[in-house]
This record gives sequence, C-alpha cells and structure tokens, in this order.
Amino acid sequence: MFKIATAHSASFLVACEEGSIRSASERLGVEPSTITRHIQSLETSLGAALIERGHTGICPTEAGQILQTYLKRQQCDEEALLSEFDALKGMRRGQLVIAVGDGFISDFIGNALRLYRGSYPGFTYDLLSGSTEQVLHAVRTDQAHLGMAYNARKERSIKTAAQSKQPLELLVSPHSDWANLPEPMTMKALEHLPAALLKSGSGVGDMIQAAEGAHGVRLNAVVQSNSLAVLRNFVRDGLGVTILPAFVVTREIADGTIVTKRLDIPELSRGEASLFTRAGRRLPEGASRLAHHIARAMVAFRAAG
Repeated sequence: MFKIATAHSASFLVACEEGSIRSASERLGVEPSTITRHIQSLETSLGAALIERGHTGICPTEAGQILQTYLKRQQCDEEALLSEFDALKGMRRGQLVIAVGDGFISDFIGNALRLYRGSYPGFTYDLLSGSTEQVLHAVRTDQAHLGMAYNARKERSIKTAAQSKQPLELLVSPHSDWANLPEPMTMKALEHLPAALLKSGSGVGDMIQAAEGAHGVRLNAVVQSNSLAVLRNFVRDGLGVTILPAFVVTREIADGTIVTKRLDIPELSRGEASLFTRAGRRLPEGASRLAHHIARAMVAFRAAG
C-alpha cells in the first residue's frame, strides 16, 4: 500500500500554497533543497510531475492538484477525528487558527475570546492578521479554520458562517471642530476635511476609492496607511477625521474618545462584516463552537443601528 511521508506531504502542500520553493523552505524552517527532494520523491513514487515552474514561481500540475486536494482532505479529516475524541473528553485541549482583518482584533479579543477561553481554557489560538485578500487566502488554503474580514468578495470556495451590514461612518474626536458637523454628511461635505484613510487594497480603502470615482470627489488624505492604529491616533489627537465601520472603534466610542457621524453616501453604506470557513471543510469541534460563539458575541456581527 502506497503511503506518503508526512514531511513529503508538508513540503508539497506548503510549496503549492506559497507558490515558491524558497518561501516554503522559510515557512517550514528547512533548506530549499530538502523541499525539492521531497517533491521529487513524491513524483518518482507516483510516476507523475506534480509541480511546474514559471517566471513567478511554481504551481501544481493537474496531477499535483489531485494530490493537493487529497492531502488537504486527509489533513482535515484527521484533525476533525482528533477533535471529536477531544470533544468526548470535554474539549480539554486543541489549537485554533483564526485569520482576521485588523479591524476585528479588538472586538474578537474583548468580546469573543475572553468568554470562550473561560469555557475552554485548554485551547490555544494562532491569530493571523492581514488584508481582506490575505484572510480569504488563509481560509481558502486551510491555513486558518475561520476568517473574519470586511467587504470580502463572494467565492464558491468560501462558506459564510455569519454576516452583518456594517456601513462606513465618519469618525471624529468629540473635542475637535469636526464634532459639530451636521449629519448625515455627503461626499461633497467630506471633500476638504483633513483625513487619515486606509490605503486601497483593503475592503475599506477600496470602498472609499469607488465612492470618490462615483462622485468625482477626491478626499483630502493627509495621511494614508494600512494601520488602523495610525487612523485611531490621528482622530483621537484631533488632527482630523477618518472613515471606518463603527465596530472597529467600539472601545473608543465607549470611553468617549471617538464619536461617529452618519454618512449619506450609498457607496459607503454597503459594507459587510463576514465570518467564514472554507466550503466543504469539516471543522474540528472547537472551531465549530467558536464560530457560533463569535456570531453571538462580537459587535461586528450585530446589525449596525
């Protein structure tokens, strides 16, 4: 009976996910030559080429895609099996990997993780933070059990577990001149306000860019960043305004350092917060329970009022 060595399957899968032998070697902590040797050993055993090299890296051949699907399914089934045994023992241990957009971290840790850890103290968590596309990729390739992102596009490979409408709002310091601006605000009214904005490539940044194009207005981006901390500090220090969904600054709203102002801009009202898994993946019991808990506990998954 043919059996694939664990190290060989790991080398092949990670190389396919990373699209590069060198990136796979860095992720696994082994030499590139070891990755190559493992893949070549698989190709010899199976009698088929599994990867092909191009100008930008490597990708699986048709045979490689078949093996990739098989190995992923095998990994998920083994993980689910072990999880079921752990569930019989009272969910005493396990590791969960969650990919999150930066804006979800405070909400997740403060409103979901704190309570879940109280129920299952033996679990550990690996939080992967990144852009909407990076979160989707982590879930799509089984690097993460669950993903949370803002304004994530619909994909056949992604299954939505929870979703909530979360429009973008103008965030200002209550002690600034902009706290008295009339609501709701139009795109034209925002045009000359000093703003710190997320760069395009994020769910929020792309929505703002689309609104600028639709209204023929260019916002006054004094600061552009991919860091929410930069945007929060810019507003809290009274330097100007920013545009984000309110759940991103739940704590600041609660302690009175930031207030929200409604916008009358259709392109900025359609944002959604999404919790998702890979379609067809059999989640371990701990991840499944966490998903249900997140949907109930997090502000991001309550409809904005």
